[in-house]
Amino acid sequence: MESIIGINPVIEVLQNKEREIEKIELFKGLKDEKLQLLKKLASERNIKIYFTDKKRENSQGVEAIVINHNYYIEISEFLEKLVKKENGIVLVLDGIQDPRNFGALIRSAEIFGVSGIIIPERNAVKINETVVKTSTGAIEYVDIVKVTNIAEALEKLKKIGFWIYGAEGDGTKYYFEEEYPKYTALVLGSEGFGIRKKVKDTCDVLVKIPMHGKINSLNVSVAGGIILSEISKSVNLKLK
Repeated sequence: MESIIGINPVIEVLQNKEREIEKIELFKGLKDEKLQLLKKLASERNIKIYFTDKKRENSQGVEAIVINHNYYIEISEFLEKLVKKENGIVLVLDGIQDPRNFGALIRSAEIFGVSGIIIPERNAVKINETVVKTSTGAIEYVDIVKVTNIAEALEKLKKIGFWIYGAEGDGTKYYFEEEYPKYTALVLGSEGFGIRKKVKDTCDVLVKIPMHGKINSLNVSVAGGIILSEISKSVNLKLK
């Protein structure tokens, strides 16, 4: 069993008919306008709601107990899905360590039309309760691909027509100067060390965000959201 906490994450998992939910627990004193939607969705799926006097920390008084779910898909399955699309954005995370950053990036990915996120099998944060809650339900809609070698995964993306961009402070172009092609992958490095050399060498272009303040760096989830917004403008809006 696993626990999903927070109003939005629980609503999203209720809307995902593939997820098996054992029960939902609500704090007795909870008042939120979204509660009616949550109760309606639970009723439609015949899922029991239990009211409790105990409120888990950071849960907003809402908790769903669900059957363990495998969030990951294989790289081969993901690539098969990509080749059928007329455009595509892929986010590649080279060693993100903070679960809140991971969750926030999943949220940005869903908003900006990212097809999937590739992460390394080792030396990176895995999907956990904090990641799921921080994504506010977005994880239900974005493919997560775990691979043993990021550089090899990038080469596979190139073979199906993707252009690879790495976000680095020493990038050769500002992120808004690039006209992103219809198949674009963005690589973000770890919070402490950035993109590893071998992965960086696999990138086609390194882009950067202009800095005008006294500090010289942005949180990785903020930087990712900024650049994904620009990529989405080039890749997704052109087709509308």
